[in-house]
Amino acid sequence: MKKLLLAASLSVALFAGHINLNVDNTNLKRIAPNQNGMVLSFAPIVKKVIPSVVNISTEKVVEVKFPEQFKRFFNDPFFKRFFGPFGDNNKPQKRKEYALGSGVILSKNGYIVTNYHVVSGATKIIVKTIDGKKYKAKLIGSDPKTDLAVIKIEAKNLHPITIADSSKVEVGDMVLAIGNPFGLKESVTAGIVSALNRNSIGLNSYENFIQTDAAINPGNSGGALVDLKGRLIGINSAILSRSGGNNGIGFAIPSNMMKFVVTSLIAKGKVVRGYLGVMISNIDSSKAKLYGIDHGVLINQVQPHSAAEKAGLKPGDIIVAVDGEEVKNAGELRNKIAFKGAGAEVTLKVYRNGKFITLKAKLKALKTKKLEVHEIESLKGVTLKEKDHQVVIDNVSPDSYAAMLGLKKGDIILRVKTVKIGKWVAIHSIDELTKLLKGLNKGDALAEIKRDNTIFIVQL
Repeated sequence: MKKLLLAASLSVALFAGHINLNVDNTNLKRIAPNQNGMVLSFAPIVKKVIPSVVNISTEKVVEVKFPEQFKRFFNDPFFKRFFGPFGDNNKPQKRKEYALGSGVILSKNGYIVTNYHVVSGATKIIVKTIDGKKYKAKLIGSDPKTDLAVIKIEAKNLHPITIADSSKVEVGDMVLAIGNPFGLKESVTAGIVSALNRNSIGLNSYENFIQTDAAINPGNSGGALVDLKGRLIGINSAILSRSGGNNGIGFAIPSNMMKFVVTSLIAKGKVVRGYLGVMISNIDSSKAKLYGIDHGVLINQVQPHSAAEKAGLKPGDIIVAVDGEEVKNAGELRNKIAFKGAGAEVTLKVYRNGKFITLKAKLKALKTKKLEVHEIESLKGVTLKEKDHQVVIDNVSPDSYAAMLGLKKGDIILRVKTVKIGKWVAIHSIDELTKLLKGLNKGDALAEIKRDNTIFIVQL
């Protein structure tokens, strides 16, 4: 009786709350994947794409020596008694480093796109095609800020891949990742597009990643992410993993971004990005209340004589679209402007004082950046500049901590490892370096420094 009363009361409570559940009790018909002599398979797609994917192996010669502070340490009289003089014998030691990766053929006459980190600093690049032939490749150009590079082999009648419009890709689309993980040739994994427009990951300066759960492992870098028509939608670039293995979170550089970079590198040997000349921030909940709009990108500052100033943009303006395409955050706006290219004219939809207006801006080229460092404790008194996608020390104050470490004008900061991150991170911009080192105490980071043909490590 108690059970009956409980069931009745529950029924009354449900109806009293007016809960209308969307229920579908349709009895679905199930069929086997091999009906009528047919088998569901990705094989036709794989056969079409694999001839366009190559194996890349690289060789790099590096010289390593101890930094100046270690010289002074080992030249202490106590250590001389046991080890003898050290300073005069500290000759750079040469060693070879090898790496493996993948690449995608773009033209019949041998242009190939891959990741910058696959070929960075390589003294020898060997490409192996599907038929087993090996070619010595030449580096045409690289763009560390997007982690892309173009190499070329002397060959004819290769199988260039078909390239799709990555802006048409949708979350949930099935994709295949093709490359050479761990040096194993022609490996294929399947998955879906997990997310789009991933930025602020901290891997590259310019990020607009396609996220996929198709397995991407070491050696897949530079390989192809393709749709079910066998068209390239992205270049496999990185994984998000604490162990270094696949955790189902892989990232690919969209084909549209790749096309801009590749055509620039082949035509000019470098990438000339568009530059608007504004300081920007995202619209959070507090800004939404103040400005009366919950989307777009807020302009905090307009630089004098910039494309933005000439277009009539003002602090407090909110950019909501570029050339009719909505912008949701600062990362998206930065990418859209950069990859329009210098000299391009863009139409900006702007929210100002409760109204939408339209402005046109002719973009300028992004120039070399210089910065005197104040916010990084270990680099106070150092002036940095960006040159050829690298961070170079432009000046060192004689009484600074950096001078005591032996850092000099012209030194290049290649990589940094901090106590927070625990792994080496390649440095391509001052912004990246500042983000890594800001708030750290002296001694909390290691920096890999290149001086002429020598590479050494200092503790910052």
